[in-house]
Amino acid sequence: MNYWNDLYVLILIVFAIYFFLSLCFFGFTRYLKKRRISDRYLALLNKIRLFYKPLAWLVIIGGFIALDPVTHGLIIVLVAGFAYKQLGNYISGLFIRASPMVVTDTLVKAGKIHGRINRIGSLGMVLGTDQGERWVWYNFFDKTGFTLISNQTNVLQRALYLKTDLSKEALLDLVFNHPILALGKPTNLKELPNKQIFLMHYTLVKGARHEDFINYLHDHKVMTNSTENFDA
Repeated sequence: MNYWNDLYVLILIVFAIYFFLSLCFFGFTRYLKKRRISDRYLALLNKIRLFYKPLAWLVIIGGFIALDPVTHGLIIVLVAGFAYKQLGNYISGLFIRASPMVVTDTLVKAGKIHGRINRIGSLGMVLGTDQGERWVWYNFFDKTGFTLISNQTNVLQRALYLKTDLSKEALLDLVFNHPILALGKPTNLKELPNKQIFLMHYTLVKGARHEDFINYLHDHKVMTNSTENFDA
């Protein structure tokens, strides 16, 4: 890419695709709701729309760097350095918001915080607690772990940190070999950098106990914790 005009065209194309996806999302959402089709398809559409935004920005940033790799690359590094904490919040939020249970009125328990989701943002969410509304950053959920309880179905989705020498694929095979996970409910596994630690969001079948699932993991030499700090 040699000219600024190329970058402008790239930006227009990226935003045009996002506008098209938004229209498709709106249309498909209305269609699926009218036809009473499974919410799994709505959740899939929401994930595509959710993860397209950061991918689009990466494409634009890549085009900006291509104009002058040294100067523009240094600018991006400096900006990323100053915004490191907020970038971490945003990335954590992507995986948290990908859960179909993260909607308004869902009950959240995280550490000593207990409240219902009032608003969902890109960097955090507003919870309605007994003490009033409270803003919570997404990286707080990564540090403390959290539980989601749907207001409509009373289904529990939990977050659990796992430490193991297994690869992500082998760990997923191990997890899904246990019949205690609820079918049709998303199970997300996020690998944390350079720690052999994974963050898993999962939902159990009705009547199942979380202790049984944790004992199953321990039997297969997978350590578990409510936070990513296994040394505490």
